[in-house]
Amino acid sequence: MSEDSKVDFIDFKALSNPTRRSILEYIADMEWITYTQLTEKFELKSGPLYYHLRQIKQFVYQDEHKKYYLTEEGKRAIEIIRGSNDQKVEIVYREKEEEHKVFSIGKFSLAKFIRFFAKNPIHTLIEFIILAGVSVFIGSGNKILIVGNFVVPLEVPIWLAYVSLIGSWLFVGGFAELLSRFGYKKKQKPFTLLNVSNLIFLPSFLFILIVALVGAATGTTVLVPSIVLLILHGVFQIWSFLVIITALGEIKELSIDKSALIAMFVSYTQIIGLIFILL
Repeated sequence: MSEDSKVDFIDFKALSNPTRRSILEYIADMEWITYTQLTEKFELKSGPLYYHLRQIKQFVYQDEHKKYYLTEEGKRAIEIIRGSNDQKVEIVYREKEEEHKVFSIGKFSLAKFIRFFAKNPIHTLIEFIILAGVSVFIGSGNKILIVGNFVVPLEVPIWLAYVSLIGSWLFVGGFAELLSRFGYKKKQKPFTLLNVSNLIFLPSFLFILIVALVGAATGTTVLVPSIVLLILHGVFQIWSFLVIITALGEIKELSIDKSALIAMFVSYTQIIGLIFILL
C-alpha cells in the first residue's frame, strides 16, 4: 500500500457510545470544560459521568485547575468523527468485532442466550434457585448426585447434595473469574460471570426432571444405563464448555482463544474432581 493511499485504523471502542462522542465534541467546541459544565450539559449524575470520562481517558485529560482538555489523540479523534478531508481515515468500532470474539459453530452461538441472562441477573438467579431446589430434591430421591455439570448415580444425604451443587457452581464461576482476572487482567463484572456460570447445570437439571417424569408416568424407578450416562456426560461437557467460553467472550471481552483456554482448564478440573469423588 502506498503512502498516499494509506488508511489510518483507530480503535474507537470507547467512542462507540454516542454520549461519549458528544462529550468529546463538546470539549472540542469549548476548548476546555469543567466538570460542573459537563453535568449541566448532559444531565448526568456523578457515577455515570465519571464512568464515561474514564472510558475516554485516552482522549481527554484534566489539568491542575480541574479543567478538561482534549489530548492529541482526542483532537485526532475529533477530526475523524467530523470527517476530516485532509486524510483518508477509517473508524473501527470494536462492537462490530464482538461477533468474532464469541465462539460459534456455523450460525449457532449462545451469545444472545448469555447476553439475556447477563442483563437480567435476578431473573437468572431466581430460575437457578427454583430449578436447583427441585432437581436436587428429586435427584436425591432417585440416588442421583450433581457434581459440576455431571450427574452421578450416588446416594448421599440431601444436604450434601445441595452442598455439592452450590460448591460446583462457586467453583466454576470462581475459577473462571480468577483465571480471567489474574491471567488476562479482566476484572470487570465478576458477579455477572459467577451468576451466568450457573447455566452449565441446565442440562443436568433437565435430565433429572425427565427421569423423574418418566418414572412417575411408568410407576417405576428409572435406571439409566452407564453407557447412556457416559454419552450424556460428553454432551453436558460440551454444553459447559460453550457456556463458559461464550460468557467469557461476552462478559470479559476475551478473545476466543483466551476464552477457550480458560474454559478448557475449568472443564478438565471438573473431570479430575469427578474422578477423585468416584474413587
